[in-house]
Amino acid sequence: MLNMTPPEVTPVKRFPGVSGPPSTPSTALAEETPPADGAAERECSTHEAVAAVIFMGQLFSLMPIVGYARSTDPRNVRMRLRSVQFVYGCVTLFIMLTLIIMLCVHTAHQPSFGVQQATSLVYYAIIVFFMVELMLLARNWSQIMGRWYTDEAPFRTDPYRPPSSTLPFRRKVHLIAFGVMLLAFVEDTLNFVSAYRLNELHIRYCPHTAGFWKNFFHREHPYVLRVIPYHPVVGWTIELTMRIAKFTWHYVDVFIICLSLGLQRRFVQFNERLERLDGQPQSQGVWRALRLDYVRLSELVTFVDERFSKLILFCCANDMFFITVQLFNSFDLKPTTVTTVYFWYSLGFLIGRCFLMLFVVSSISRASEKPLETLRRFPSTNWNLDLRRLCDAVATSENALSGKRFFFVRRPLILAMAGTIITYELVLLDQVKKTPDTTRDCNF
Repeated sequence: MLNMTPPEVTPVKRFPGVSGPPSTPSTALAEETPPADGAAERECSTHEAVAAVIFMGQLFSLMPIVGYARSTDPRNVRMRLRSVQFVYGCVTLFIMLTLIIMLCVHTAHQPSFGVQQATSLVYYAIIVFFMVELMLLARNWSQIMGRWYTDEAPFRTDPYRPPSSTLPFRRKVHLIAFGVMLLAFVEDTLNFVSAYRLNELHIRYCPHTAGFWKNFFHREHPYVLRVIPYHPVVGWTIELTMRIAKFTWHYVDVFIICLSLGLQRRFVQFNERLERLDGQPQSQGVWRALRLDYVRLSELVTFVDERFSKLILFCCANDMFFITVQLFNSFDLKPTTVTTVYFWYSLGFLIGRCFLMLFVVSSISRASEKPLETLRRFPSTNWNLDLRRLCDAVATSENALSGKRFFFVRRPLILAMAGTIITYELVLLDQVKKTPDTTRDCNF
């Protein structure tokens, strides 16, 4: 619990723009001007803003929680074992684990192990990890979002207001989340069309007696259909599972983006409240309330980082790995025009999605540092203990999400990741052979 009684004053480092001895105003000072009646727009909570994103994930077996749509209080949300969402998630997870086992057995019997085999194993493993991690988060979702809901409550009422230069919170989250997933749907459609065209080309060179779709599924999922006899139900069940897996692969980035928007928005609101003070003297009670609000936000960032840092770590590692592999594959000629279009669209979308995620997450750190610039504009006549402690908190707090504290997601990390990707690409170009074209390979 925060200590409301200020400790004994000790000498501290002065901040630029603040001079003179500490002083506490003895008379009533200017207060913030309240907004006009009806001018303040209701600010929705992060729980309400991401409700549609959670529902979108549940359509693809993720986040098996119930009671989300019926309550604005996240403490009423639960993960129930006897629910459609939980059973759906367990069935999908079981199928994915079965596919991984089949792929491992199939890979073990191959004469060589290269980039293509490693990529498939990493792809399935990371998707299973994401499914399990989101299920574990769903188990504690009421506690996580309940704490978030409580800590951000002061920012949903006066004197805080919605940021003036941005879209409404709910609309902004929906625009980014559904925009990214729409681009992901286009990418997945191009993937299917490319596989369809490659199958047509394969049949032209290799006139099998098998039907078109049997040949299609044998080419796309040989590690499954060499164990399980082909049947249309089996083929389309596998293909549907692949669509769910691909959605999960994209969804985790979107999920992290939406949560980061909630934290970044609260720091923006805090800084805009400071700017509305316009450097005018305020009572010590105002500074104390501001300091406690900032400390509350800093503690919320630490709390969120403890719960989601593992997801951020694996998400960044996943994006880096597949960007590197796709850049390596860019030197191979593609058999069809659709395949070429799909490949370059997929690579561009992957890079864009990764750096959008890093940019939004790093904006938390950037927004948390801005209040210090605003505080330096206040005159020294307004200096008091709570203002000094607020300046100390802004200057020393590490308000940034991390990957298990191996790294903190700030703006310089974007350039660091770009440099690392280029380094890995140069190593791959020198060490790994290119993947051969299997279009005319008539063996299943």
